[in-house]
Amino acid sequence: MAPKGKTTNPFAQLLDAAESSLRIYKASDLVVGEVTAVTKNRIWIEIDGGRFIGMISNRELMEEGIAAPDYQPGDRVTASVILPENDDGFMVLSLRDALENKGWEALEVRLSADEVFDVKVIEANRGGLIVEADGLRGFLPVSQLAPEHYPRVGTDKDEILTRLAKFENQILQVKVLDLDKSVNKLIFSERVARKGEFDELVSGIKVGDVLDGKVSGVVDFGLFVNLGQLEGLVHISEISWGKVDHPSNFAKVGDTVKVQVIGIEDDKISLSIKRLQTDPWLSIISQFAIGQEVEAKVTQIMPFGVFVKVGVEETDGLIHISELAHEHVTDPATVVAVGDKLKVKVIDLGPDSHRLGLSLKAMQSPKVAEVVSADKDSAESAPTGDLTGLELSATLIKKLQTAGIISLSDLQDKTPAELEALPGIGKATAAKIVAAMKR
Repeated sequence: MAPKGKTTNPFAQLLDAAESSLRIYKASDLVVGEVTAVTKNRIWIEIDGGRFIGMISNRELMEEGIAAPDYQPGDRVTASVILPENDDGFMVLSLRDALENKGWEALEVRLSADEVFDVKVIEANRGGLIVEADGLRGFLPVSQLAPEHYPRVGTDKDEILTRLAKFENQILQVKVLDLDKSVNKLIFSERVARKGEFDELVSGIKVGDVLDGKVSGVVDFGLFVNLGQLEGLVHISEISWGKVDHPSNFAKVGDTVKVQVIGIEDDKISLSIKRLQTDPWLSIISQFAIGQEVEAKVTQIMPFGVFVKVGVEETDGLIHISELAHEHVTDPATVVAVGDKLKVKVIDLGPDSHRLGLSLKAMQSPKVAEVVSADKDSAESAPTGDLTGLELSATLIKKLQTAGIISLSDLQDKTPAELEALPGIGKATAAKIVAAMKR
């Protein structure tokens, strides 16, 4: 029986022999030969019917992270020439390029077929796992691990590495997530490979279901909860209606918890603990009604508006910048100051934000604002004693007029303490007015 891959046609054999006798190989040339022997460190190849004997070192494959094929005597192989002849008279060959091309082609087929296949974990790093498939090494990121393999240790990178190192030399099932031979990019996903299994399991639950689970991980952004064959996440914002400094203050691994399913997307299950409890905000806003006038104290000024505390119970509220005045406001600090006490109107009960929506401009007459704006534009024609002579902002003048101060003489009758007590004025604004009167 002829050796594997050889032709038995006598004429063809004579032609091959004639061509081989004339052939001279140089570095980087590709050669086709037959395996004659496989030792621990080398693969021996017969080329051109024995005219050349080549050898392939397994070491070069290991250094490149390429798995050596299980060649047997008689197998036909393609290799590239590294050295046409060494000191011992043998041709030094490399399988690297040939194997890499073969590996990329195999993985491209797997990607096109959306195939699930096995990879071997070679080593771990803080970002994920280095795995091997079809003679090539690629990356399996932490984010692409199956839920049960995800290291639930927050941001402790050393602990993440310790957890991932346990997978070295194990076999995992994955799909190709991304592949680009030109930049040597090869990314795998275990999560995507398990998507079909997840879909089958998750078909038994739906949004709104209340389930019993066990905390399987506590991280900075929430709690992982084991639901049997599935796992979900209670985000930190869904742990409690109150402030949550860290999830570890509410639960530890092994705790049994009751959760509500609030979302199922891709292979992620979103859970909530707080939605199974009465929202205390509902009790708070029962004291308020849309259109109600309330007193509020400015606690913080932001570019988009003003945070306040309402009433003796200091309920959180927000006056959006668009609700500060009838005219355009570019900087809330020109209208109010921290510590100011204001009369405002409730325009939103904030069931989602847990903050009252309030309006200052709703307490003011648009006509007054128009008059003030007009007065500012025509300050030269203003009557003697008009407030515009102080060069105060239109918004501040409007506040004073709303408080019943129409002229300079009205202002002169007020002490700094009395000015500070006016609605929407406060200490800082009162100081501005006093300074303007001295100019």
